[in-house]
Amino acid sequence: MFDDIDFSPGIVTYNVTQYLDQEDIFQVAYRDDAYVLDVGWYRKEFAVYVIKDSDWQNPVLEKRCMELDKLYELVQECSLYVRKLISES
Repeated sequence: MFDDIDFSPGIVTYNVTQYLDQEDIFQVAYRDDAYVLDVGWYRKEFAVYVIKDSDWQNPVLEKRCMELDKLYELVQECSLYVRKLISES
């Protein structure tokens, strides 16, 4: 589903995009898990989180949507955001 998004320098660590009805769908780890991009299904909407230093209670960025087309856009946007954070550090 996200095959044509460039997640570098991240590594896809979880991908079950064929099952979009479960909570954990997709995850990318950056810099030994310093940042994580996480995609999930939460009841009636998709959520994309950017997590720093395993602080799941305080995401650096959180985006939500209900449509698959929008989900793709949000994942791409969050991937670019993480790449920017990494390049600035």
